[in-house]
Amino acid sequence: MNELKKKELNYIAELVLPSRSAYSIQVMKMCNAFSELGYKTNLHVLKSQSNKIHKIYNCNSNFKIYSYNLKINNFISRLLFATKLVLKNKNLFGILYSRSIITGIFLSFFKKDVVIEIHHELKGFTFFLFQLCKNFGFFKKIKFVFITKNLKKNFNLLNKSVIADDGVDLKNFKLKKNKNKYKNTCVYTGSFAKGKGLEKIIKISKLLPKIEFHLYGDFSNSTYSNETIRNFNNIKYFGFSEYKNMPKILNKYDLYLMPYENKVYVRSKNIEVSKFMSPMKLFEYMAANGVLIASDLSVYSHILNKKNSILIKNNSINLWKRKIEEFFKIKKKFLYLSKNAHESVKPYTWDNRAKKIMSFINV
Repeated sequence: MNELKKKELNYIAELVLPSRSAYSIQVMKMCNAFSELGYKTNLHVLKSQSNKIHKIYNCNSNFKIYSYNLKINNFISRLLFATKLVLKNKNLFGILYSRSIITGIFLSFFKKDVVIEIHHELKGFTFFLFQLCKNFGFFKKIKFVFITKNLKKNFNLLNKSVIADDGVDLKNFKLKKNKNKYKNTCVYTGSFAKGKGLEKIIKISKLLPKIEFHLYGDFSNSTYSNETIRNFNNIKYFGFSEYKNMPKILNKYDLYLMPYENKVYVRSKNIEVSKFMSPMKLFEYMAANGVLIASDLSVYSHILNKKNSILIKNNSINLWKRKIEEFFKIKKKFLYLSKNAHESVKPYTWDNRAKKIMSFINV
């Protein structure tokens, strides 16, 4: 790869933009970070439906987005996406970086050097195709990026690979501390998929009628609905908010909730990620001006500890109740956690993640 081509990066993602998924945030932020490192970055997606995508995701770099007019995200559309990508871009230069397993493998068949980033276990035909290619030695031109150490172990690949946790853009969270924060109020932001925490919040709210619980997120992949939440006097749902608004939203609160269950699901209801996830919410909470209280899970134990967060062992509802009550009674006792969280999160920026991946790719 010569120096001119090395400076170009083509990022391939099976996305319809804008999207309410964490996947879309991660892809946009990584493209922004790659671009700020000096790479000519092109993002290839199924479909882009707005000319304000960069603004929606708080991206300063105006990297190019190429849309292939494919709105439905299923196996057929993925194959079509891969085919269109190759036919329209026969001379793709530089680094080919894919969040799409199928497209990544497809491009490697054309003797392209490819980097594939993986966030969860594979299912269905994608798993079958992956195993087939692995067993027949078709991965010689592919490098892998895994979101967690556990996931890398799960794939058991001999290929070169690197582990890179998710991250946060600290510049977005450089806000003055809000002096008019909600009193006696906790906040949860993100998906309401099974295991993400809404079930637990409902249980805790019943034990703490004098504490309010504010929710920002998307019910589209949840067993609950806005109508369900209306049945609880101390839970308020504020709807889905674009990513660019999240720093200001979090700045209104003192206590952030991350009450994961022992099994956690994503937008695809058959994908369970409790052992493999690296939640963006975690890094956003740590970067904001409040205190994080979270389920004590081993998957992020290298990041969260007793010095930067309140950790709840064994998912005990009564312990959740006691710690929330204690926090609002003597908040000053817990302020050091917010300061320590700010320090702990500094290595986990999108820029640092991009540098780590590029260092790995160019070895």
